[in-house]
Amino acid sequence: MKLWDKKRLRIAKISCFAAFWVFFYAPVSVAVEYSPDKLKWNHLTYSGSKFFMSMDTSVSVGLISNDQAIQELIKPPEGDGKHPVSSEIVKINVQNKVVGSDTEFTVWLEPNTSVLQRTSIYGGVKEWYRTYRFMDNKVFSDKRKPANRSEKGEPWQSWSNLYPGFFTLDDSEKSVVISESEALFYLIGVADLNKVGDQTTLNIYDRSGVIAATVKVVGTTQLLVDYQRQQGGRSTRINKKIAALEAVMEARPIKAGGNLDEFKFLGYKDDIRMMIDPELNTILQISGSIEYVGEVTIRLQQVSLNP
Repeated sequence: MKLWDKKRLRIAKISCFAAFWVFFYAPVSVAVEYSPDKLKWNHLTYSGSKFFMSMDTSVSVGLISNDQAIQELIKPPEGDGKHPVSSEIVKINVQNKVVGSDTEFTVWLEPNTSVLQRTSIYGGVKEWYRTYRFMDNKVFSDKRKPANRSEKGEPWQSWSNLYPGFFTLDDSEKSVVISESEALFYLIGVADLNKVGDQTTLNIYDRSGVIAATVKVVGTTQLLVDYQRQQGGRSTRINKKIAALEAVMEARPIKAGGNLDEFKFLGYKDDIRMMIDPELNTILQISGSIEYVGEVTIRLQQVSLNP
């Protein structure tokens, strides 16, 4: 083999290795920008059932001013939380009811999905509260539980079992846009998923390591939908077949040694699949496995469109 052929072969091998490393191991790009102006809806409700057990989910997405966000974000006991940058901040509220557990999540994030704060309140069988306040290089956690029977059922502000603490972000986590799982509804609403092969990724915070959750369109199908569409004070029943996008969620840790043991989305843990309306850019149906319950599907019951 001639010398220049050997050099060309060696360069090709190096290029292939570099491409392989970037595809499988490099952190997800931080450059993507999203506009909330693309969001066509502001409220979604879903419902499903299995073995006489029901699962109900409510999602609200709205915009608040920068000043209002500053008032609502908590101040860590030391250091400063991330300051809201955009003139308008996306505020998401998700309420979920399943198998004797009521959960409510509220998330404040920049339009590019960068999370500022996430609050979760768990009621029902187990009661506890936690707020994550995101900082530049770490995350402050304010966790609380009822200390005794007299505190159970009372507002979380009165609970006296307190567990404050900080979680450090390493260089790989600081190099990506960190978000929270509830932002997935907003992301699908603004990410322009239109055809097979389209995909979008959300970097979801987890104490054991940030998880890159990619929603990938893998097919299309004729899906029968039956839900109420509300707009301008009018309600219309939508009961027809539409060409829906079939999507799967693929999750992976962004750093070596990470794991997916605690990764969940709305209680779903494995084989998470979605049907998406490419015109409204909203999730029509979510399927997956829930612990102690098994395979569950929830379907869109109502959507409120923006004016």
